[in-house]
Amino acid sequence: MVLGINGTKRSIAVGLGGVLMGNVTIPPNHVIPAVGRIVEVRYLYCTGIGGSLYQPIYLGERDDVRVEDCTVERQQVKYKPQEQAAVA
Repeated sequence: MVLGINGTKRSIAVGLGGVLMGNVTIPPNHVIPAVGRIVEVRYLYCTGIGGSLYQPIYLGERDDVRVEDCTVERQQVKYKPQEQAAVA
């Protein structure tokens, strides 16, 4: 879900259930979505709640998903493995 638009950049803050998960740049061939819209983002992994998305790619808005389904509890997020986090 779009939580905010990052100033004059073509970037948005995205999250689940109102919890910030990271930011993603909107490509020039897409319209910047409004706050509260559901969007699809492909990414390598997330460092944790309130963290960063690594290599995020904006894929577009979704109209087939309900806001209620966008929660952290639904295991929708791929987190960075703990063994990698300890080494970094």
